[in-house]
Amino acid sequence: MALDRAATADGTLSPVMATDTEIIQAVLGGDIDQYGELVNRYQLAAWKLAYGLVGNFEDAKELSQNGFVKAYRHLRQFRGKSRFSTWLYRIIVNECKDFFKAKARQPLTVSLSSDDPETDEPVLFEVADPAGNPRDAMEDKELAKKISRAIQKLPLKQQTAFVLCRLNGLSLEEASGAMGVRLGTIKAHLFRAMENLRESIQ
Repeated sequence: MALDRAATADGTLSPVMATDTEIIQAVLGGDIDQYGELVNRYQLAAWKLAYGLVGNFEDAKELSQNGFVKAYRHLRQFRGKSRFSTWLYRIIVNECKDFFKAKARQPLTVSLSSDDPETDEPVLFEVADPAGNPRDAMEDKELAKKISRAIQKLPLKQQTAFVLCRLNGLSLEEASGAMGVRLGTIKAHLFRAMENLRESIQ
């Protein structure tokens, strides 16, 4: 294994310095504890992706954890043609799809669908002006809720493309890999998602 760059003085692998590929090589070589570093690196992004799709904290936590478990079990199938994170995101997207099939429902959740302005519902991102006054902050909070609900109402493919690209910051190429679709398809999904969101929040 090519671990020289990431090796410490005693010859062990330094997770902080190691690349994803080096850590995967170490795990496959028997140092399974190193997988925890991959979890640490991507657990927030993985949860954010799952939450962006299912809109429920506990479900997102379970689905993202399931994604890491499945990735570990199939780690030998990772060929390195894409980034590990892209491969992981594709697994989590599929976990979310299976979740919706098992629940026999569309990707809409009660936690993000309340029309009560007093409901302390979670949001997918913050909309805030640091220089704003309390009234502005209240309006920003309501706008964030409205956008979050609109995202949850998108068709699943559009929703997935939007969450990957706009909320998780993936490039179009990475998102196409995570969704297992061509680049032109991801562009179309993202364009339609943006158009639908504009209509929803006007």
